Amino acid sequence: MASTESDQHQSEPSNELRWGPRAAADAVASGGDFKDGEETDPQQPEIQEPEPLSLMKSEEVLVLPKEGQSKRQKADQKRIAEEFRMIKRPLLINAFDRRHEHDIPANLIMVSSSVQSEGKTFVSLNLAASMTMELDSWVLLIDGDVAKPGLSRRLGLGSTPGLIEHLDEGFDLGTLIQKTDIPKLSILPAGQRHKQSTELLASGAMRRLLHEVATRYPDRIVLFDSPPVLATSEAPVLSSLMGQIVIVVEHEATPQGLVKETVAQLGRTDNVYMLLNKCKSSLLSGKYGYQYGYGYGYGYGYGYGYGYSGDYGSEKND
Repeated sequence: MASTESDQHQSEPSNELRWGPRAAADAVASGGDFKDGEETDPQQPEIQEPEPLSLMKSEEVLVLPKEGQSKRQKADQKRIAEEFRMIKRPLLINAFDRRHEHDIPANLIMVSSSVQSEGKTFVSLNLAASMTMELDSWVLLIDGDVAKPGLSRRLGLGSTPGLIEHLDEGFDLGTLIQKTDIPKLSILPAGQRHKQSTELLASGAMRRLLHEVATRYPDRIVLFDSPPVLATSEAPVLSSLMGQIVIVVEHEATPQGLVKETVAQLGRTDNVYMLLNKCKSSLLSGKYGYQYGYGYGYGYGYGYGYGYSGDYGSEKND
């Protein structure tokens, strides 16, 4: 997809004071200037944006090369990056090339699992980072696991206002979105826990938010790190609003019965993919003429593919 310099500038998420058409109307009504969604007053001192979140050097983001890596680490990083390239491709094709074939915008993508500790947060973060390497894709990664926001906690945003404050109190979205040092990647934290989080996710405010972030820019991918489907009531609510769903399954750990129950809870299978995680690399030998050290897996419905080997589950990678 071709994009002009102007389009790219408009597409970049920012920590603007206002976000959306209402900001322009407010600025015009007040006689202020409006630029890139931000209302400015020449008599007021310029507000300095906070430093972007540092993710480039994070041990959580394995798809990106890092300085000082050993030869073995570089080889592992290249394999992981290649695997995520393969994983993201069908999602991007659906999101952009088949955009109009879906009732719900296909650039709304949810990553979940049946239960905890299968690696969904690791997959969400690295899938988001991999998608930003596309020439024409910008990514907004939303921590939708409002009951146990592992992504926000891992990035040091555990107490930062986010999705819940926007839905419950109307906090301006532009003040909640966090820039990162990975070009074209921004984060919306989960926010504080709320006793009516399920109702907030099912609310009209949530639908308006999704419509805004999914349709405002044609090159935007909106990725949700969702709660486990069988652990909370929030995940089935979120899934009904998503164009595509990725279910992370831990190899030799998650019973097939739980996976079937997960798909049944989702209520549909035409937009559901299975990603088998922590798969032994020996299973891949001879499948594609060569062997991935970490593996790759994708399938539809109840199908199983190959997935990642390595310690990407447990509490560290929810």
